[in-house]
Amino acid sequence: MVTRLDRRVRRTQQALQRALLQLMAEKGYESVTIQDIIDRADVGRSTFYNHYANKDELLKDGFADLRSLIDRASPSGAAAPDRGALRFSLPFLQHIHEQRTLAQAIFTESGLRLVLKHIEELLADVVRDEIPATPPHGVPREAVVRFVVASHLACLQWWLTESPDSTPEEIDEIFRTLTQPGIEADGQ
Repeated sequence: MVTRLDRRVRRTQQALQRALLQLMAEKGYESVTIQDIIDRADVGRSTFYNHYANKDELLKDGFADLRSLIDRASPSGAAAPDRGALRFSLPFLQHIHEQRTLAQAIFTESGLRLVLKHIEELLADVVRDEIPATPPHGVPREAVVRFVVASHLACLQWWLTESPDSTPEEIDEIFRTLTQPGIEADGQ
């Protein structure tokens, strides 16, 4: 495994990730082979294995990049007010909008359960960082986390299948309208 991330290493990893994403959009994660990935990325098999043990590890590395994107993204607009809890929502929806073809394959195809599981865990980690340590009304924190993640993914799936012309901002507003009151209630 390569430990130093120089430009060549990062370029190779990005080429492999792009190849995997393109192939997933074309034929689904389960059907993609390492040979498919290295052919698309135009790298050798040994190069692939210098970076990743298998395609699952390549997929997980791509999610690390997604987490970084969500963490550093800020609300759009120069004078955007503090968005409070659930700040992850709009940057994630904007990313999905940019990757619409892949997102439709992931969120509307049944054979991509592993990919969805990774997305659920990534979002659960983000939500844990955003919600209060002691949620309102004595509800267990992990129940709140799972509720928020499931709600977000349900809105996302609805957007991709039922309302594809909506903007990320519109979907974010719907999600917040439905979810925020319950997690920001002060117990009164």
